[in-house]
Amino acid sequence: MQDYAEFCKETGRVPEKSGFPQTGDHPVVNVSFEDAVVFCEWLSKREGGRYRLPTDHEWSVAVGIGDREDAKATPASKHGKIAGVYPWGGEWPPTAKSGNYAADTVVGDRRRTSPVGKYAPTADGLYDLGGNVLEWCDTGFRPGVKSKVLRGGSWLADVSANLLSSSRGYSEPENGYANIGFRVVRELGAEGR
Repeated sequence: MQDYAEFCKETGRVPEKSGFPQTGDHPVVNVSFEDAVVFCEWLSKREGGRYRLPTDHEWSVAVGIGDREDAKATPASKHGKIAGVYPWGGEWPPTAKSGNYAADTVVGDRRRTSPVGKYAPTADGLYDLGGNVLEWCDTGFRPGVKSKVLRGGSWLADVSANLLSSSRGYSEPENGYANIGFRVVRELGAEGR
């Protein structure tokens, strides 16, 4: 949230309020896909590399199911197709250490975002691929619609089908909600160093 606050300050954007207490170490919420893309452009100029939103397939690779899905298939056709695989493993329900999911799903009262990196990382060292916020992907949900893919479950998610690693949501790119945020990908190579 700290980088996004700096982005808003420099660009004159007014961030939407979350409706619950947050600090600088929480994920930013109420960000549209469009604003997330503009943030990535701002960050690229500021840092001198290339930052962008992940594609749906890149998100699948990050969560560990990329080799089990057809990279060329639409996200709509892959939605929920890999049963019993969650960002934290194969057991249901998630434990209190698995991530920030709805209070009805795990022990504890989780009715808002929590600090980024509070829960255990994946084997690849990635945090919060499940829980906390749904994350925008730079992929359309299905051909012919402008809706963009959302991945990862959120602090509102409490149904097993919505928490599967292969679960996808979607929303119009201009929308932002209190359970939607984003993660960035830094490209390596000539521009990304």
